[in-house]
Amino acid sequence: MFCPSCGVHNDQNARFCTNCGLTLQTQAGGRPADGTMVDGNADGTMVDGAPSSVLTPQPGPVVPPVVSPTVSPAVPPTVPNGPLPPPAKQGKSGGVGMIIVAAIVVIAILIGGTVWYLNTSNSNGVQPATQSQETTKPKKKAKKADGKSSDKSGESDKSDKTGGSGKSSKAGESDESDKPGKSGKTDASKERDRRSNRILDKSSTDSIVDGYSTIDVGVSVMNEDGLRSYSSRNASLSFVAAGLYLPAWLDYRDTYGDRPDAYADSLTGMNNGSANGLIDAVGGESDLNEWLSDNKYYRTRFERDYGDVKASQNGYENYASPDDAARMLNEMAENGDDGLMNYDIASEGVVIPSGATVHAHRGQGIKDSYNYFMVISNGKKKVSVAVMTQNQGRAVAAQLASRMLDKVWNTMLRN
Repeated sequence: MFCPSCGVHNDQNARFCTNCGLTLQTQAGGRPADGTMVDGNADGTMVDGAPSSVLTPQPGPVVPPVVSPTVSPAVPPTVPNGPLPPPAKQGKSGGVGMIIVAAIVVIAILIGGTVWYLNTSNSNGVQPATQSQETTKPKKKAKKADGKSSDKSGESDKSDKTGGSGKSSKAGESDESDKPGKSGKTDASKERDRRSNRILDKSSTDSIVDGYSTIDVGVSVMNEDGLRSYSSRNASLSFVAAGLYLPAWLDYRDTYGDRPDAYADSLTGMNNGSANGLIDAVGGESDLNEWLSDNKYYRTRFERDYGDVKASQNGYENYASPDDAARMLNEMAENGDDGLMNYDIASEGVVIPSGATVHAHRGQGIKDSYNYFMVISNGKKKVSVAVMTQNQGRAVAAQLASRMLDKVWNTMLRN
């Protein structure tokens, strides 16, 4: 018989194929000995898709039957006892290697850059810069051939502007950054100055100033060497700067190193036209304000020309503090320019101490402001006195100026 599976000829009575082991004879009921059901009719027409005659040797070519594949039942995988080992991480060694390589490259770049910089610095003789602790004088504006600053449009040509927000404090507003009395002197040195007649007794002088007003009056006194001899409670605050013709003069002096004699009438005659021409000569209000800020005149600001009443009515005003004004007077005295201030304050009721010489300006403006800017001298020493008032009138301002001149003369200059 031929094996219906592999087609190999086997013995007629063989139960199994000698080649593939297929069961060749069936048991009752048509089930092979291995229990496999035979798909076919009882008359033997088809068995697993092959004629039943294949069970008996027949002549002709042997055609192997088509056998349906047997699907093995799914067997669940065997799970070993205990936890499964963690899966192996992919690329771990490669990632670490890349990080190490990147770190080496960065370190090499840093070392190379440092060596290059040090070599370059040493070859050029350049030393690392250190911050200076010294206070230097601000740079001056560039002088043009016509004697005017290089920029009058409001853009500054100064490269080291050092201070100030450009906003002025009005009288009655406090300012912690510029209070008087912060000279760094010890109590012992202040006492020596008082005994040597270099400063005024604050308590007795305050009683004079505050007797007129604790709000609308400010007085400042400065010794010729820059020692602040006295500041009233409002001396560091801004008042209307009526009659203060000094800022543009000092700016020109400092910027161009020369006295602006062409504008001398701004001082000798308190001429507004000459004073405004001097402001133009230093670059206009913007450059003047920058110079004031650079030189730490933080409470002085000019927003209009002298005599421009309309601008004042529109809210543009010129301001200064008594402390700033006294320091400007002191600078004038150092240069000898105080002699150009020749306004006759005695004609307004200001009493000049006997034996004293006083060079002064007077100013009056809005808010009933009335100011006296004075340099009093005994021929050897000079003391600057700034008296600024508002809402007090000329009589009160003149009386206060008289009492301050008397106090300075009898305490600091008479002996």
